[in-house]
Amino acid sequence: MSNTGRHHASSMAISTLNHDVLLNIFNWYRLGNTTGFDRGWNLERWWYKPIQVCRTWRHLILASPTRLDLHLVCTHGTPITTMLTHSPPLPLIIYYPGRLAAGEEEDVLFALQHRERVHRIHIRAPAASLPCLLDVMDGEYPVLQRLVIHSHSEKPCAASAGTGVQLPTKLQAPLLRRLTLTNVRLPADSELLRRAESLVTLELLDIADSLEHHPAHLVAQLARMAQLERLVVHFRTALPNHAVERTLWGAPTTRAALPRLQLLSFRGGSAYLEGVLARISAPSVQKLFIDFFAQLTFDLPSLVRFVRAAQPSPEGDGRAIQRSQFHAAELHFDAETACMLLDSRKTDRARPGGARTNPVQLRVSCRALDWQLASLAQICGALTPLFAHVEGLTLGLHTSHPKPDANSDCLDSDRAQWHALLRAFGGTKTLQLGGPHAAHILHELLPLPAELLPALQELLPGDDGEPGAGEDEGGLAAFTAEREATGRPVGVVRDWW
Repeated sequence: MSNTGRHHASSMAISTLNHDVLLNIFNWYRLGNTTGFDRGWNLERWWYKPIQVCRTWRHLILASPTRLDLHLVCTHGTPITTMLTHSPPLPLIIYYPGRLAAGEEEDVLFALQHRERVHRIHIRAPAASLPCLLDVMDGEYPVLQRLVIHSHSEKPCAASAGTGVQLPTKLQAPLLRRLTLTNVRLPADSELLRRAESLVTLELLDIADSLEHHPAHLVAQLARMAQLERLVVHFRTALPNHAVERTLWGAPTTRAALPRLQLLSFRGGSAYLEGVLARISAPSVQKLFIDFFAQLTFDLPSLVRFVRAAQPSPEGDGRAIQRSQFHAAELHFDAETACMLLDSRKTDRARPGGARTNPVQLRVSCRALDWQLASLAQICGALTPLFAHVEGLTLGLHTSHPKPDANSDCLDSDRAQWHALLRAFGGTKTLQLGGPHAAHILHELLPLPAELLPALQELLPGDDGEPGAGEDEGGLAAFTAEREATGRPVGVVRDWW
């Protein structure tokens, strides 16, 4: 110890460290050399610079490819032919997330031909360029673990047209763990999904609206995926419900058990979703995201059964969707969509940025408020068994809508839809109004039938600081007076943050 009382750490030349210590340092450097921005796809280039430090490091790193998980990254701006010709035969990552530059298509083709070395593929390319790339993949990739292919049109107006791009029938990847396809078809007799026992993530995005994507066909493929944890099925536009229902008559009744599924995300029509949910079980599902296109009717018995069949996790930590245990619901309306959020945890007040997880989120894409109300009223009516324990209800109006004349039929129609919406939430004790147009909700609710919200005890009219939230004191007074007259008074809580 020096006279100042401070310790002096002894210095050591890095060249004196033994190989095991160096390998541990390299491994920690590898794990920390990413920002998460690219989700790890570019992580494996960490070792390019360390091997240039000295011969010892170069020899040590290249002699430990498995321990250090070494890969060669084929990506934009890399001379692929030269790199693969003069580099050791390490596993390959083919990573082209942006527009293919001149000459890069040949580089991708060259890399794809090294099937026994390709671990990951991520390609984004125009639909016109993809067929020649996919044709090369018509065979087995024995070590491929991730396959991500995004097909896009160079002309926005062509996005609504069907795509002729599909994966090769004979493509196989027995170790595949993630499959993400955007605007790319899977052939019905795909070898890839016949050997998909290791698949953990399946994402089918921007699916063309074709009846060849039958619910029973999807379920037959899912039946082989017992390890699946994440399932995303997003259609570009909805298949007509009547067309889907017609194809379900006499369809195979194959069922799929997905014991490890944690997330299910669906975008499309309700008939297709019902056809899938009627044929699968996922007792461990934790997140359910549903986005319906605008449609006239919603019949959702299979969705109710699916949610109610989800069991609490063994730890009792509330992470799984728990059967019939939703305690809070939120219904929000904006310019483009109406959405419903359900939460299984009890909270005294909904706070911005709070801890609610909303394990069930359902959205309907439509613009007119009357259509939004009619859609959510039908959906909430169909899902009423799930609301038996809901005590906190939030109604949020986040955009202005034309106000109908006080004596018009439109006003009566909107009021009837609001009332139909509330009938599904008979156990509500706290009603919270949110959004800059919350006052409009009270105006639409009155007069409120006596049988609605029989258990209501508190009304939270919104933050007075929000534009328009406090503009209708008359509506608030009329609401509380009506409740008083029916013998069911409510308390108004203004400062509830």
